[in-house]
Amino acid sequence: MSSNIRLNKVCQHCQQEFIAKTMLTRYCSHTCNRIAYKQTKREQKLKSAIHHVSAQPMPVINYVTIADKPLLNLNEAAQLLNITPLTLRRWLKAGKIKSIRKGKKHLFDKQGLLQ
Repeated sequence: MSSNIRLNKVCQHCQQEFIAKTMLTRYCSHTCNRIAYKQTKREQKLKSAIHHVSAQPMPVINYVTIADKPLLNLNEAAQLLNITPLTLRRWLKAGKIKSIRKGKKHLFDKQGLLQ
């Protein structure tokens, strides 16, 4: 609702002073409003992604079974190296580590990982 009162306010995005026509006006222009809206949406997505990642527990693998096996799958090898499976996949792609392919599965030699 507009009124005859004009208020001097500071834009929440660009920090410039402007004359507001209503008590609820927060931005000096439509452009500042749009940029601030996109920024808040981006921050909300980032917070939800961080919450989603932190809410997922790492798969628990029994170290006794790892000790008995000469070949480890991707998750077991990542658990043994104390890294995420995604990092292990990146290392495979970069050639930092070798694996044995059995179909689509990667198998890792435990002795080769610990060296």
